[in-house]
Amino acid sequence: MTRKLKKGGYAAILSIIVIAAVILLNMIVSRLPEKVRQWDMSNSQIYSLGQTTKDLLKGLDKDITIYVVGDPAAVDKRITSFVKRYKDLSSHIQVENIDSVLHPDQVNQLKAQDDTLLVSCKATNKTESIPFTKIIQDDGAAYYGYGQSKETQFDGEGQLTSAISHVMNAVEKKIYVSEGHGEAPLGATVTDQLTKSNLAVTTLNLLTSGSIPEDCELLLMNAPESDLANDEKKMVSDFLDKGGNLMVFAGYSEKERPNLRDLFNEYGLNLENGLVADTKNFYQNNPYYIFPAFPSGSDVTDNIDRKLAALVLQSAPITQLQNLPAGVKVTPFMETSDGGMMVTADKQTKGTYLLGAVAEKTLDSGTSRLTLFSTPTLIDENLNTSFTNLSNLSIFMNAVTANYDDVANVSIPAKSLDVPYNTVTRGGWWGILFVFVIPAATLLTGLVIWLKRRRL
Repeated sequence: MTRKLKKGGYAAILSIIVIAAVILLNMIVSRLPEKVRQWDMSNSQIYSLGQTTKDLLKGLDKDITIYVVGDPAAVDKRITSFVKRYKDLSSHIQVENIDSVLHPDQVNQLKAQDDTLLVSCKATNKTESIPFTKIIQDDGAAYYGYGQSKETQFDGEGQLTSAISHVMNAVEKKIYVSEGHGEAPLGATVTDQLTKSNLAVTTLNLLTSGSIPEDCELLLMNAPESDLANDEKKMVSDFLDKGGNLMVFAGYSEKERPNLRDLFNEYGLNLENGLVADTKNFYQNNPYYIFPAFPSGSDVTDNIDRKLAALVLQSAPITQLQNLPAGVKVTPFMETSDGGMMVTADKQTKGTYLLGAVAEKTLDSGTSRLTLFSTPTLIDENLNTSFTNLSNLSIFMNAVTANYDDVANVSIPAKSLDVPYNTVTRGGWWGILFVFVIPAATLLTGLVIWLKRRRL
């Protein structure tokens, strides 16, 4: 055998070994979880799953199939990569890709639609469809105004986690929202949050209905301007005596509301007739725009990220009765600092005032629950869309789901796709450093180097 033939044989064998190694490596890598193969380098961590999702997937006891329905060449890779992360976290999750171009009969058999995620659970025989447009959301105004599409939000986790929770549960819970007293309507953001937690909203006029439905587990009154009628007060009181749950966003009102106040007093709380201010924790220069403190020991705020502030406006002070009614336990979850102040027409009274509290009454048939917020604006649509980094909606959803034994707060907000910019929020020494010192030092260094090289 010649030397050239030997070298050629060695080269061929080495090439085969390298090719086999590459194929083997690709096979191994393809088996790795999606989070290992693709790191989340996005600005807003759109591929990273939060603790709410992880807890939900950890507790899965039913098999869930997620169908990615669409043309594989056109489906956004962010969606397919994101969905695989759910499969990595639970053996109960399966992901299947349905090519709507090659297999339209399979799409029809599943009763699915093109360009959607179809979440299905055979155990409950429930399905939930999520259009891709709900996951990657566009600014329609930008298209019509400038003729180009602009992606604004990625709501993959919020939509998919909600859908999984929805198909797992056989029964949908209801929230009855009162009307007829000048109540503020629930905004689109709040309604979306409730829907994500498998809660349906139904309006209820107590006077015209004549009673509170039997399936009502939570009655919500959102910023009523006028008082309950005597008949309505009796309905609500009887509802609570049977173990019902009531949530009220009261706030300050120039109208007297004695029936509402009597209901609150029955649960050891008193809504004072005045406005509350905080001279220590307030927004900008307005002490009536309060950043509340969160006392420990409440299921409403204990798991709230303390780095995110809540903001409450137009609040009336809540005080706790010195002598609580029999069987009543009061747990505050929001309050002013010790710089709080109750402001009325004729005086100002300093003190620490409650801004939110839960009062539970032990009954022979169980427990009733009153959740009282002193602000009518905690879930105001304009406030929460203007300040997207507030914890207001998280507090609200925790307060709502605490009324149900089998409902968890799985409402996850969408993540922004806007490009973040590094900005100096205030002037002073930082402004001088970035605007003058650093540029001057850079120019001076360059000038010195140029002069030295010129002499050489």
